[in-house]
Amino acid sequence: MDQTEIFYKQFVTPEKFDQLKKRTLSGPNGWLLFIACNTGIGFAQSVKSEYEQMLRENNSELESIPMLGSYDEPVTTIFADKETCPRLNHHVAGSNAYVFQCAHEYITPNTINENIQQLLQVIRTLRAHRAKSITVVTPYYPYSRQDKPSFLAREATLASLFADQLKVAGAGVHLTYHPHALSLYGFYEPEMMLVALSGLDLFLDIFSQFKGRDDVVAVSTDAGGAKLTVHFSDAMDIPYAIANKFRPGKDRANLLGIIGDLSNKKIAIITDDETVTGSSIINACRWLYQNGVHEIYAAVSHMKLREEYIPRLVELHEKFGLREFHTTDSIPQIPAITKLPFLKVHSLARRFAATINHLHYNQSVSELYKASEGHLL
Repeated sequence: MDQTEIFYKQFVTPEKFDQLKKRTLSGPNGWLLFIACNTGIGFAQSVKSEYEQMLRENNSELESIPMLGSYDEPVTTIFADKETCPRLNHHVAGSNAYVFQCAHEYITPNTINENIQQLLQVIRTLRAHRAKSITVVTPYYPYSRQDKPSFLAREATLASLFADQLKVAGAGVHLTYHPHALSLYGFYEPEMMLVALSGLDLFLDIFSQFKGRDDVVAVSTDAGGAKLTVHFSDAMDIPYAIANKFRPGKDRANLLGIIGDLSNKKIAIITDDETVTGSSIINACRWLYQNGVHEIYAAVSHMKLREEYIPRLVELHEKFGLREFHTTDSIPQIPAITKLPFLKVHSLARRFAATINHLHYNQSVSELYKASEGHLL
């Protein structure tokens, strides 16, 4: 076949383009494409699987989503001199690309900053090769706890720096889960959009059996997380209490007491967005147990606990009434954590797949998370 024949065969007519759009799950922002950075492969694969399952459940003629990046063929190559280079083995022009990365993880020797750099390089590579729209998918928002300087400390707002890096690299949307602070939204507008799932709907699903019971109390580990706990208690029709704590140093938390009525309460549900050392939950559990609440459940969206702190959770389970500990797969967990008999890791894949579906077709995301009473979750 000579070059003229190739040109003729590859020529795109309006009719061919309509067929192409259908075959590639094309939407208003381009055709759907998943790209997994090296430490986001597992999460991307699980979201892809759920998305394809929903295609089948809805009798779609289409069965699969194209995805770049796998354990056998990672997107980013590491050279002998330690420099990294993303290489795309498929054209991406005109795509609505969703780039997955788990910056926080203890599976590889990578630092968080190395994983972020890989993410930025992949975004820039997609932009350089004419991706139409780029959405960053980080189930956990790195540096989200640094949304403001510490009191009287010479610090920068590194959460804002991360948002700036995404903008410069070329991303248009950032999709994440249960961020540490709502102030993060202000770092994006108007150049980018932040889409942050609240995490409330999962907590309601997990603890639905306790709804409306007058012997159950919802407990926030601090004032910062109280707003979510108030919404949780309102949807669950149970009272709430708030732990009063202060941080004397890095990764340390001292509990001064719990504010709220605990009279006649037998069960406590502790909720939090994340834990690193477990200190906040440990202090709350011990205080509740010592004050008569002997059946305790905990739910934390992002489990950043390192292996050396696992014995603290085991002690809570054995001595301080911790029946169950619930978390998500927003951060890839090591086997030492997933094997704990009282700990359950909940998959976020279906929630992210449904959200990406609505983003892809410019549909309302909030409609996915409305309770039957009409409240946004």
